[in-house]
Amino acid sequence: MVNFEAELAKLLSLETESLPQYEFAELAAAGQELLAELNKKQTDTSLQIEEIYDLVKEQGFLREKADAEKARADQLVVAAVGLSDLLEDFYAYAGRSGNAELGRQARLLWEKAGATLSNCGIFRFGEEGQSLDPRIHAVKASAASPFPREQVAELLQSGYVYQNVVIRKAAVVVSSGQEEESRKTETAEEEIGLDYRNGANTEIRNEDQYEGDANEQNSRY
Repeated sequence: MVNFEAELAKLLSLETESLPQYEFAELAAAGQELLAELNKKQTDTSLQIEEIYDLVKEQGFLREKADAEKARADQLVVAAVGLSDLLEDFYAYAGRSGNAELGRQARLLWEKAGATLSNCGIFRFGEEGQSLDPRIHAVKASAASPFPREQVAELLQSGYVYQNVVIRKAAVVVSSGQEEESRKTETAEEEIGLDYRNGANTEIRNEDQYEGDANEQNSRY
């Protein structure tokens, strides 16, 4: 059986030998090198953190600047479309006025404004006779017109595209096609009436022919 108390007393009685002087110096130098390396890594890490912080700060500033510029551009686009709407109202008024010279001047102004908007990346669209497209047309009413059904019968207000995005749909009146159908019905009725009248005239001519034949026969007798 092992005497644990005796073994413990034996261990405690052992004398600890001190390290030689050269070994202690080597350990101290290695510790200093390790400490210097750790300090260098910490310094490098701090510099990297500062660079990342400056970069993030700069990116945030640039993003805020870009957002401000975009908001400003959007405001200018809205203002340009508003001015174009005023010109469109004037163009429509000039066309209804019956003044040929005023209408000509309004048309030139309207075309020049459209070219200027196009140079700025703002494109105008919408015209009569186009097929109805819910993606670009906002239907405000339906009316009979010479155009087939589901086509634009009248343009109330132009639509606009900016940076390949529809920023406002064109306000239109869609054709119900009734006027065209009514014209076809009237034409068909006229043709039927003409055929009927031609038939009646033929019958009358036939009766006259019969009477002529009867008179001729009576004269013979």
